[in-house]
Amino acid sequence: MELPIIQKIKDEGFGKAKSHHPNLPEVQVGVKGGGKCLLMISPRQTGKSTIISNFFLSDSLYGQDFFPGGVIIISPTINMDSSSRFLKQRFETYDTYSPELINSIIRRQQLMDDDDPNKEIALVLDDCVGLLDKTISNLVTRSRHYGIKLLIISVQKFRSAVDPIIRANATDVIVGSPFPNIRELSAISEEYGDLFTSPKNWMKLYKQATPNKYDFAYMKLQNPPLFFHNFEELIAEGGKGEEEEM
Repeated sequence: MELPIIQKIKDEGFGKAKSHHPNLPEVQVGVKGGGKCLLMISPRQTGKSTIISNFFLSDSLYGQDFFPGGVIIISPTINMDSSSRFLKQRFETYDTYSPELINSIIRRQQLMDDDDPNKEIALVLDDCVGLLDKTISNLVTRSRHYGIKLLIISVQKFRSAVDPIIRANATDVIVGSPFPNIRELSAISEEYGDLFTSPKNWMKLYKQATPNKYDFAYMKLQNPPLFFHNFEELIAEGGKGEEEEM
């Protein structure tokens, strides 16, 4: 009789997962299960909307047709931000957040068959200062069960806007620049610094990753965690940063 050994459950998907550059959040569209939560922390006028537009419009990132079920964007500034106008033309967008809207999206997803590729979507919550309520926290913990393959939460402040549930469930983090609020940046370094030796070393890596305006630091919170300059250059892996080498 075969021993009852616990083994990894294999995903039975719809076929081969779509490919994208490995420096991006590793979204497994085409394979059941999984799901990424990207937290973007970036002050005003630091290129957040441009990054989001590139995610879904540029073929060098995910492109327009990567998510079979499309992209849903909720942003109070979607009608005022000129850099988001092409997102509005191409995808399903809303300029007002409400728990009822999130719940209606969830119900729509739940009504779809799990084997339907069109259930795989991306959901963006942009400029959500003061809007991250319990509905969003609950969504973050269960988004993959609703076919949300990529959940992007974009905020301008970290300390007051992002609760522990969201922080604990983020799989990827972008920190924009320039970041004039040193207290906010210090809070981010305290949150993620131990993944890269120390908060002090995290600040060094952040400065290395953001030498120019609109540069950003990107972290993959995997094992080992990775620290990038934009999506272009890996500059640290786990604790293997400048401080450890010294």
